[in-house]
Amino acid sequence: MPISDEQRARTIERFERHRRTWAENPALRALYAEWYGRIADALPSPAAGPRVEIGSGPGFARNFVSDLELTDLVRAPWHDREVSADALPYRDASLGAIVLLDVLHHLPSPRRFFAEAVRVLRPGGRLVMCEPYISTLSYLVYKLFHDEPLAWRVDPLADHAAGDARDPFDSNQAIPTLLFGRARPAFEAAFPALAIRHLEHLAGPSYPASGGFSRAPLLPWPVWSFLHRLEARLPSAVLRRIGFRLLVVIERI
Repeated sequence: MPISDEQRARTIERFERHRRTWAENPALRALYAEWYGRIADALPSPAAGPRVEIGSGPGFARNFVSDLELTDLVRAPWHDREVSADALPYRDASLGAIVLLDVLHHLPSPRRFFAEAVRVLRPGGRLVMCEPYISTLSYLVYKLFHDEPLAWRVDPLADHAAGDARDPFDSNQAIPTLLFGRARPAFEAAFPALAIRHLEHLAGPSYPASGGFSRAPLLPWPVWSFLHRLEARLPSAVLRRIGFRLLVVIERI
């Protein structure tokens, strides 16, 4: 997928802006610490093979999983290499784990990425993703207040022509929810070598209240911290209705 010099410069600037926001927003850091902690818990041992993050963006993963190889479609100084998700530069059956955080819904062809994951993961290797989740509550917030689009009437496994010029931040926030919801039978039929081991709904109203990367926090830190701790006690059935994130653990069999 060709990236113009203008897109490359704009992407690096966005990474830098996110790094500044991260440094200034303790709520955002607390959320990412929780999400990367759950990702780390789901990863196989480093002895299973190299562990790679696709779409590392601002590079926060290094704070939580120190041995991850950081990659992105646009390489920044903190990345280990430049990688396209639909043409992974790794040998067959060479990786122990692949990590994606807020990346799947940006990919032009999830189908090509999953085919590549099947190829490069060793048996027993894992693909661990944390992505936007569309619940009753989050639909309203994502649809009305988020700057990324949300389109339900799409095929999440539709293939798009390789080489199409495309901004790296183009997206559809609905893709993960569709893929592991109503399109799950199609996913399982298309990729029998990928077994879904775990799905978990995360992050209630504390996520939008953090302000994310585009707004100031909506609550003072002590109030936000209390809300975040309260959410940790909620049953999964409640987070299914009010959650904003989906943790997906898939194993190569």
